[in-house]
Amino acid sequence: MESLLTLVLSIIFFPITVFASWLVVHPQEEAVVLEWGKFSKLVKSPGLSWVNMWGRKVIKISTKNQAIDVNRTVVADGNGNPIVVAGVVTFRFVDSVKAALEVQDAAGFVRTQAMAVLKQVASRYPYESSTHQVSLKSETGVVAKEMREILQQKVASAGAEVSAFELSDLSYAPEIAQAMLVRQQAQALVDARKVIVDGAVQIVHHAVELLSQQGHKLPAGDESRLVANLLTVICGESHVQPTYSIQGGESRDPNIDKHMISVLESIAKNTTPKPA
Repeated sequence: MESLLTLVLSIIFFPITVFASWLVVHPQEEAVVLEWGKFSKLVKSPGLSWVNMWGRKVIKISTKNQAIDVNRTVVADGNGNPIVVAGVVTFRFVDSVKAALEVQDAAGFVRTQAMAVLKQVASRYPYESSTHQVSLKSETGVVAKEMREILQQKVASAGAEVSAFELSDLSYAPEIAQAMLVRQQAQALVDARKVIVDGAVQIVHHAVELLSQQGHKLPAGDESRLVANLLTVICGESHVQPTYSIQGGESRDPNIDKHMISVLESIAKNTTPKPA
């Protein structure tokens, strides 16, 4: 019936049929031809082709690489913190028949599926992790690979081939950004202090060993004070002013203490302002 109708119309409107049935296909483009609602053929060769215009519908599909920008959206990460994520999908259509007939809008279908995959994968991992587990911030390659594989499964019915799916934006949501910044600063301070303390312990241990090797055997009390003072000097943030203790003790020479006391008394007398 469709063939008979096409023949009759072609004969009646012969001049129009001849000139209006030409079809232009551009490079990296394919044309899916329907005749009276049925799939007829797929035109892949670029250039000029003749397809009878009566009952014809042409759906052109570009086979070029395309990029879709997945808009910024708020998602709860693996720890339940709201984050802002966005992505870029690079793909192309490798099956024009599926792209034209299996889905309503092939490019829109890929965009919608990409948004769903982005939210799904971003909610599985934390924004960042201090336990060396996979996180969105540190393992972008692993996350991108997983997103690409999941999206490929979803858009295969549309004849699309996904070559890349990468994060283009990743940050904490504005409502918690300030709190997270304070937490990051605190964590950085703790990590820095750990490094300083570890280094200070090694320096003090090496200093005590060198003194022992040089024959300077310190009493237990003096060694403890030396260790405490060195740790205070190395770990302290402010400049340290050396001081000399004048308190007496069993290990101290009383003559030295008396001499120091007399010196201090003399300094005090000389620095006392005289009455006018």
